[in-house]
Amino acid sequence: MIDCHLHLQDPRLAGDLEEILATARSIGIGRFIVNGTGPHDWEAVSQLAARYPEVTPSFGLHPWQVGNEPEGWLADLEARLLGDPGAGVGEIGLDRWIEGHDLNRQTGVFLSQLELAGRLQRPLSIHCLRAWGHLAAILTEHPPGSGFLLHSYGGPAEMVERFVELGAYFSISGYFLQASKSEKLAVFDRVPQDRLLLETDAPDMTPPPERRPYRLASARTDAAGKVPNHPGNLIAVYDAVAERRGMSRDDLERLITRNFEAWWLTGRQT
Repeated sequence: MIDCHLHLQDPRLAGDLEEILATARSIGIGRFIVNGTGPHDWEAVSQLAARYPEVTPSFGLHPWQVGNEPEGWLADLEARLLGDPGAGVGEIGLDRWIEGHDLNRQTGVFLSQLELAGRLQRPLSIHCLRAWGHLAAILTEHPPGSGFLLHSYGGPAEMVERFVELGAYFSISGYFLQASKSEKLAVFDRVPQDRLLLETDAPDMTPPPERRPYRLASARTDAAGKVPNHPGNLIAVYDAVAERRGMSRDDLERLITRNFEAWWLTGRQT
């Protein structure tokens, strides 16, 4: 199994890393795409990739960090990517949900990272909330030069086809397995099988209790009153999607592996 988007560097998981990796190995999770969100955590992501062979790093400036980026951040990002030819670009994106957002500034930061990913031919992991039309317009005017994932896609059903035309992959997280999110989950029925990926976004996007086979040993609610998500809960996402798609788990695992390889290798020089 492959977790296409999560944040193992998050402090909420720090005390449980060895248990998380042991669990992952025991249930068959073979790869984690660990996304940095800004200069403050890029080094932690690099250290995880050096320590654990299952970890593939991705580095980016998240829209929630826009406005706090230090001088020279883009040059630092490029240097880090050049130093790790296997790394992706992410998590980057656009977000009109956060209070006090500056969409113009977010757009400039996003475009600079989009250009960098294309120039270095690196896969992208994109976050978007309440800015789907703007994102589609940007990607139409500035076609990505590499594969891109719309992680935990929560956009309109009617935009799936457009994003497919632009080359998008779409990932489902366990959060969408909640009964209250049934309409969001139904949107993925419109995603072609060859564009589907799965993720946990751990320690966020926690599945509902009945779809939560793993809990952190040090589990406690975070500042927002939420239970942090254990990356081992990826198995529940695989099981739920296999059931929904009418596939065996083995067939789904093979499908996701093919799709992952297509996304992660799209645009790369060989």
